[in-house]
Amino acid sequence: MSALQSYLWLATLPGLGPQAANLAVQAFGSPDAVYAADRAALAASAAGLNRRQVECLMDKSLTRAHDILSDCEKKDIRILTLGDSAYPDRLRAIADPPLVLYVRGRWPDLDAAPGIAVVGSREPTPYGVRMAEGLGRSLAEAGFVTVSGMARGADAAAHRGALRGGGITVAVLAGGVDLCYPQENRRLMGDILLSGAVVSENPPGTVHKGGLFPARNRIISGLAVASVVVEARSYRSGTMLTAHHALDQGRDVYAVPGPVDAGCSAGCNELLERGEAAILTGPETLLRAYAGMLPAPPDSARVREAFLRQAGGQTADAKAAWQAVEQRQAVKPLSAPQADEPAAAKPLPENLTAEERQVAELVRGGALTPAELVEQCDMAPARVMSIVTMLEMDGILKRERGMLTINNEELGVRK
Repeated sequence: MSALQSYLWLATLPGLGPQAANLAVQAFGSPDAVYAADRAALAASAAGLNRRQVECLMDKSLTRAHDILSDCEKKDIRILTLGDSAYPDRLRAIADPPLVLYVRGRWPDLDAAPGIAVVGSREPTPYGVRMAEGLGRSLAEAGFVTVSGMARGADAAAHRGALRGGGITVAVLAGGVDLCYPQENRRLMGDILLSGAVVSENPPGTVHKGGLFPARNRIISGLAVASVVVEARSYRSGTMLTAHHALDQGRDVYAVPGPVDAGCSAGCNELLERGEAAILTGPETLLRAYAGMLPAPPDSARVREAFLRQAGGQTADAKAAWQAVEQRQAVKPLSAPQADEPAAAKPLPENLTAEERQVAELVRGGALTPAELVEQCDMAPARVMSIVTMLEMDGILKRERGMLTINNEELGVRK
């Protein structure tokens, strides 16, 4: 029996699941050793397997593994195991990584070119479609790999944007990679396979069923250094599950804000309100945080143009956001108090946390944009952005023409 066969045997045991399979591998050292273990060894192992799981592991048939190998060979499907060097390190690091990945297309090196997940509603607004496409296109221009789930709506828009930007995109499916889901995305799937890849933890022929999607979402976030939520109608939706997986995996989460009365943005706004995500209005924040992971520094001007071209660059809000980024190098902190602020700065509220106070003091000291705060803080970018959001909501910070200042008029007791 080959090592690949033992991986396929363990990964496809009915009723076992990836968590128990990983525990067994950790306890015995390899799928080969798990296969060789008898009932007593399995029950007494450090994996903490229950009686049902032990019974699953006593099924030593290799028929499924042989059938999968034959099917993958016929359909030109590549198999990556947890022990392969091409298996992404970021995905390997999550609590319950898939033992096996089935891949069609051109599998990118996600350790060399980091992935960023862009996910959202299956019924997005035109604004959500533009944002997802714009982010996909700008990430492609920068050199990131766009990861999503190929669902209709925002996911498909993110893939299309990446393809239009000439970049690489990876679609993570719940069922087999030989089955397109939804059927309306058959042409999109074909385009993805030309330059990127379609991947699943389930063998070819697996029908896309509802119960497989939550597990699929952990792979989307696990492949990425950060996840961006464009639009989501419910805090418990599949998109929000992806965000929760990312948080559990210790990955950064960003959310595109929307109107407070818009149901399509309810999930995004809740993530922001809870401080679980940082605000994202364009790709510049992602460049600041992750461009250092790329093999070559991206051209920020071209990334900007790609985003505005796809997201609708004629809108006043988009223009204002990018004008603020362009001005950040030219605008210098004032050495004297501004005319509309009193000469003596008011003290900050006493009930600020240490992190909130650090951010507020940096703004008072001359940090004009969130990007500058990220550079000067020793906190994760998503955490900095969340704190900025909370301080703005509390009236301690204000933003004018894209620049942050202390809101001296509202200082005093924290709201």
